[in-house]
Amino acid sequence: MTQSPADGPDSVPPPPPPSGAGSPGVVTPDPRLVGQETTLDRYKRSFWARLGGEGLAVSLVIHLLALLIFGLWVVSVVTDTAKVDPDTFATGAGGGAAGDMAKIYEHKVTPKNARNLAKNTNRISSKSSTSAIALPDLPATSVSSMVSGMSAGGASKGFGGGSGGGIGSGKGVGVGNGRNFVGRPVMGAKIFAQKIAVYLDGSGSMRSYLPRVEEEIRKQFPEADIYRYNGAWTYVEDGDVVGGRKSKGNEGVGPPQDPSSCDNDPKKFTTDAKSIFRKYDDNFRRGSVGAWIDVMCREKYDALVIFSDFQDGVTQFRKGEMIYSDGLRQQVNTRKKNDERWESDWLSIFGRGRDGGGPKLYCFSTEQEPQPLLSQCVKASGGDTKMVTWLKIPGGQPPADPSAGQSAGQTVVPTTTTQPYRPPR
Repeated sequence: MTQSPADGPDSVPPPPPPSGAGSPGVVTPDPRLVGQETTLDRYKRSFWARLGGEGLAVSLVIHLLALLIFGLWVVSVVTDTAKVDPDTFATGAGGGAAGDMAKIYEHKVTPKNARNLAKNTNRISSKSSTSAIALPDLPATSVSSMVSGMSAGGASKGFGGGSGGGIGSGKGVGVGNGRNFVGRPVMGAKIFAQKIAVYLDGSGSMRSYLPRVEEEIRKQFPEADIYRYNGAWTYVEDGDVVGGRKSKGNEGVGPPQDPSSCDNDPKKFTTDAKSIFRKYDDNFRRGSVGAWIDVMCREKYDALVIFSDFQDGVTQFRKGEMIYSDGLRQQVNTRKKNDERWESDWLSIFGRGRDGGGPKLYCFSTEQEPQPLLSQCVKASGGDTKMVTWLKIPGGQPPADPSAGQSAGQTVVPTTTTQPYRPPR
């Protein structure tokens, strides 16, 4: 094989050019731009995407769903708890019956079994076709009773309905102030009281009766506080009762006192009476029954009892001048309306005796009925006035007990032969 001159060892054909760089139609990348493609792609994304908005949105959706589910559960639980049992009732505490502090006390009314309410009535039967059977009459029932029964039971639940409570107005014995005493018979009168104070006229004409009178009183009232003073007069100076609560101790005194007429034994007094005696003994000696009434009507006694012949009466002075006297020995009346205020105070206090707010007044006389003021106080208080002329008879006994139907407020005005003069009031 012949070689051409060109086929020498040095005539090796050159290799083909690479298909990469330098080849026609191929663009060689700029080494400065290598690694910046990822950065360019990142800047092409939105701001929300670069902040991670997709994940935040998913988290919010999940939390909202969770809150919605939890809220529905809470509402259902609260609604079930707030349901009120129809058999309960609420009472107010603090904020009133409908306030937030109202407490609910369960008081369920258990309906009675209808079978237990129905009475088992024996059946009436007869095998004979000709026998006569008499059926009992049905009880008469008025329409008003049926209507009242329906209205009474319409507010409750269960068979039969109603909460009961009985028939009637609900008012029983003792309605009032709670001081409805049982009357105790004393010398022909009934004294409606538990705690009493007694004034005994210890003047010479009355002294012989006192042991018997005290005996009769203590039969019914062993703990009665019994005072003894001279006479039964009432002296008033310039509108104040001499020896009374407003007494200043410098008023003119009445007739001179006989020490034997003031024979008081403090050992027989109750604790309250001992205190009164220590404080007002001198007042009672000067002012007699007027001072005693003015003090005792304001003390804690249910009744005041006076025993006397009531011949002294009331004597009133204005600036040393006598303006009124209603005793048996002298009658004067030149008073004005303002001079009678002290009498109005007495009548007001005794007027509350009917309702238990003040004492009742009882008067026992051997000669005549009490003077007008005392008679008015007796009537206003619901007390009583009795004549005890039987004391003058040796071995005399008090009359039979008053009738059971006599009320505590009835006043008995006796008929007497001696009627004192009563000046116009």
